[in-house]
Amino acid sequence: MVFDQGFAVVLGVAVGALAGIVGGALAGWRQSRIETEKWLRTRQEQARAETRGAVATLASTLASTAHSMMWATFKALTSGKASLETLASFEVEFHAEVAGLVGAQMRLAELDFGLYQKVTPYVGQVIALGGGTYAALRASMEKALDAEEQLRARNQEALDLIREVPTKVAGLLASARSPT
Repeated sequence: MVFDQGFAVVLGVAVGALAGIVGGALAGWRQSRIETEKWLRTRQEQARAETRGAVATLASTLASTAHSMMWATFKALTSGKASLETLASFEVEFHAEVAGLVGAQMRLAELDFGLYQKVTPYVGQVIALGGGTYAALRASMEKALDAEEQLRARNQEALDLIREVPTKVAGLLASARSPT
């Protein structure tokens, strides 16, 4: 079979055009994959950063709450008894702190349920300690026989918690830093 020169040119142009179309489609598909992968990496990095921020906020709130308890019991111990003003001030401050704790805890649950499960015992511990601190302050105000012992115990527990939070949270932040 003999091809004339015109047909060969047309065939060459058609093959070239088809190669261009297929090449363009493949390049577009590859670029799309690269952009999708880049977007996913960026999103993962953002999620890790948000998680670290939520853990840091929770740690700060835990420490702040424990400090409130330590300070209230310290004041009662140094003055000899808790006043009605100290008790009322602690109650208002503690309720606000609990709201902040639970809010930070829920933010963490939204971002990383595993980390939420790890911090929940700390939140429960702080809330229970707050109740114990309130009871110790009240006992001091009412001049109960064991009030000083209760205040000292709650003060020490709060101080221990303040010291533990950075170490406990450092591990959580390290796990929030690792890729998911």
